[in-house]
Amino acid sequence: MEPVLTPLLCREARALLDLDSAELAFVARIPVAVLETFEAGHAMPSMTVLTTLRRIFERSGVAFSPERSKRGVELRACA
Repeated sequence: MEPVLTPLLCREARALLDLDSAELAFVARIPVAVLETFEAGHAMPSMTVLTTLRRIFERSGVAFSPERSKRGVELRACA
């Protein structure tokens, strides 16, 4: 089963939205250390945390598209 979110995709999505780790952790209501440890590839947070992060990104306009984008993420066009 493919993970909901990988460390690389999380870093790329966060950069695309121009958020620092403290801002994203605040919105996700998780400790900054949890986010930074995950993004560094040292630990995998719970599925709940991963799902929360992905939902935040998707609601902010991020599309996860590793097959279409070199970075694996892109901003969706506004309608």
